[in-house]
Amino acid sequence: MLNISGYLNEYDEEIVDTQNNISVNSCGHYKLITLNKFETLRPAGRQDYQLLYVTHGYADFLIKNKMVHVPAESFILYYPGEKQLYRYTLKNHPDVYWVHFSGLWTARLLKKYDLYPHHILHVNAAEECKRIFDKIIRELQLKRKNFFSLANVYFEELILLLSRHIAEETSQSHKSNELIERAIEYFHKEYRSELSIREYARKCNISCCWFIRSFKKHTGTTPCQYLLDIRMNKAKELLKNGTFNISETAEFVGYDNPLYFSRIFKKNMGMSPREYLKMRQPYLE
Repeated sequence: MLNISGYLNEYDEEIVDTQNNISVNSCGHYKLITLNKFETLRPAGRQDYQLLYVTHGYADFLIKNKMVHVPAESFILYYPGEKQLYRYTLKNHPDVYWVHFSGLWTARLLKKYDLYPHHILHVNAAEECKRIFDKIIRELQLKRKNFFSLANVYFEELILLLSRHIAEETSQSHKSNELIERAIEYFHKEYRSELSIREYARKCNISCCWFIRSFKKHTGTTPCQYLLDIRMNKAKELLKNGTFNISETAEFVGYDNPLYFSRIFKKNMGMSPREYLKMRQPYLE
């Protein structure tokens, strides 16, 4: 079993800090490798708070007197005095980080960032969260100058990150922006293919009209015009560099018919591909 831990003191103890606004008591990383099962039971809970993060696989946690099978990219928050029971089983490949904390502002901080009174929070930010956990563990292990303050700053960063992702994942506007951003990435990747905006919207299970309106609101132009701009800009680049002739350029940017490509190019650029080519490469005369 992988067990990497760092402690404020030299061992795990329940510390209720009444001097500092926020205080990380301990932090660690568990991962089953050969051990078939690992279980923690605290009938009376702890005096401090505990935040656990399942980064991979599954783990089982007692939440409000009910065992819950918790998937990867989920946070579990235990409050002081709550009964704790969590179980890791090798077949579920659990990989879990944890941190114990307390302090004068703890309850206020959890409420401010909308974590209270939740027990399970799903966040798709595994690499970012793991990076922060690892930094907290390192500070508690090495105990270099200002380690206590740095560990607390990193923990607040984790809370802020968690709060942001929760807000974004429940925000309709954020979900809309994500859809548009994915479409933009797709267009830049597949601009050479024969793309249908209606078919793309259908594959995304969204209304074509809604997609067009949202895309224009986000980018200032329609999906068709955006795709056309990508093709024309790529065509200009190829013609300017002398990489391909006009027919080859047309085919490269997704047009089987060079004459049709020339008409589209002239309509959008104000000159034909040949005129553009001569302007950029006068030595061809």
